Amino acid sequence: MTFPALFWKDDARRTCTCGHRFLNPKRDIGCLEWCKYAEKCMPDMFQGENLRAFFRDRLLAAAKKALLPDDKVVEQALEVLELAEELVSAEGGAPKVVIAATLLSELLPAMPSGQDDRVALARKILVELGTEAEVVDEVCRLIEDASPGDEPGNVNLRILQDARTVIRLGERRALLETSALERLVDSKLTTEAGRRLARKRLL
Repeated sequence: MTFPALFWKDDARRTCTCGHRFLNPKRDIGCLEWCKYAEKCMPDMFQGENLRAFFRDRLLAAAKKALLPDDKVVEQALEVLELAEELVSAEGGAPKVVIAATLLSELLPAMPSGQDDRVALARKILVELGTEAEVVDEVCRLIEDASPGDEPGNVNLRILQDARTVIRLGERRALLETSALERLVDSKLTTEAGRRLARKRLL
């Protein structure tokens, strides 16, 4: 895989010649992050895909400030997030919920005192960001419940789990025969879009 040219500070992502899209973990959106007039000054940034990207970037900046993850953890979180965003478009989940649950569940440290601390910290980050209460509640519930097999009917949870599973299978790809990898794709992934994406990336 070849790598794309260097990012400009405000680039959200760049596409490699092989087709893989790289997210820019150091994207700088400048005054849009804090200025109270940002929505009036640049209304195009607060619509559709731009709105989704704006929320993603603000959340990533807030999570990095609060959690101080190392670069490798951030890179892996962004890989999982990129897949989750692809799946949310295909499966009809809630983009804001999936973005927040994916990023925070990947970036939150394993806390010896228990899962409650992870959920409380996620809630604090989201509330300080001004996230809607219903989104905060759903994200916290997903972080609390995001273990394999939980609530198979919840499309947001299935998207989160499938994105994570594709990345984990990719890490084991070199150790598995194709037939074993095919079985894992069919048995571990719970969305049709997730299985298609896994076959495209891994088989």
